[in-house]
Amino acid sequence: MWIKALDIAPKEGTMVATTLEGVKVFVTMNNGSLYAAENRCPHEDIELTLGCLKGNRVKCSLHGYSFDLATGNSSEEDVEDMQTYAVKQENNKIYIKIS
Repeated sequence: MWIKALDIAPKEGTMVATTLEGVKVFVTMNNGSLYAAENRCPHEDIELTLGCLKGNRVKCSLHGYSFDLATGNSSEEDVEDMQTYAVKQENNKIYIKIS
């Protein structure tokens, strides 16, 4: 089920946090593509939006672990991957599929 997350797309290189159905998520526009993921570092539960974007990865501000925006893959073998979500833009609004 697609849920409206934002009324407009985030600006390039920014992350916008929101909560959908009790799940904290963020949406980002990176190199012209939209990405959505859980706004939580799997390692220490800190919000990933406190970190920064580096290339196609979001970097946690606490320990510097990073996660691929498209796949959620962690930079560290012993750290769980980040939960990613399908995201789309329709009529300038952003929708995320949380299932």
